[in-house]
Amino acid sequence: MFRFGNLRHLSGACCHSGRLLALAALLSYLSLAPELCSPASAAHGQGSMLADSHSRPSPSPISVTDCQLRRVSRPGMPDITISYPMLGRKDVDRDVAGWVERIASTFETELAPLSLQFQEEERPPCELMGSYTLTRPSARALSLVFEIWTYTGGAHGNLDVIPLNYSLLSGQRLGLVDIFENVDKALEIMSSKSRRELAVRLGGGRVDSMILEGTEPVTDNFSALALVPGGVRVYFQPYQVAPWAAGTQRVFISLEELAEAGPLRLLWED
Repeated sequence: MFRFGNLRHLSGACCHSGRLLALAALLSYLSLAPELCSPASAAHGQGSMLADSHSRPSPSPISVTDCQLRRVSRPGMPDITISYPMLGRKDVDRDVAGWVERIASTFETELAPLSLQFQEEERPPCELMGSYTLTRPSARALSLVFEIWTYTGGAHGNLDVIPLNYSLLSGQRLGLVDIFENVDKALEIMSSKSRRELAVRLGGGRVDSMILEGTEPVTDNFSALALVPGGVRVYFQPYQVAPWAAGTQRVFISLEELAEAGPLRLLWED
């Protein structure tokens, strides 16, 4: 199994060096001209982001252009197609395009030998497909939620959900330390809420071993987090808290529930 999405589960029968992909996905700010971009319906954000009590700098409006990195039908090579947006913000666009390019290039390099083997055996090639959705808690921030599907042989492919969160004031990609004043408290709250909700949804009220382990209050378990109106949405990957058949699990946690963790509320304020 070849996995990389949430940068936790990187083992695989088909790729013994998946950790290289995790490293590549963490690298950002690579300058890249988008491939096959075409105008899409625009989503404009208006408003100001409060830097302090006296200054209200305004983020630039965004205009979404759909782009696609496409590398297919190459003998002995994996097929790769990833859709991603350009937002009209050079800092954010550079980071997103670089992230996409690193994932594609590393998958290509790591899976080339297996793809050649599949070709010789007249089997379908290894494949990576990516799509995204965009959520906005306010005009001051956004989250790009990528769904990355990979096939490297076996009974079925693999799916990973990877949110990238951005401040539209600074253009910075946001981690937990940027979103919460007290990350340990945030992890504790998200763990408790997720464990309760998933136990009811998946276990008939019982916390089984998968839920228990997958919701431990550690950063790795809550790295797939998106900013949404009124709070955050946590994504749990297939096999993290339930078997593959249960799919990706989502848990919404409100700002009120997260209050003790000191969320950076300006990210949610218009």
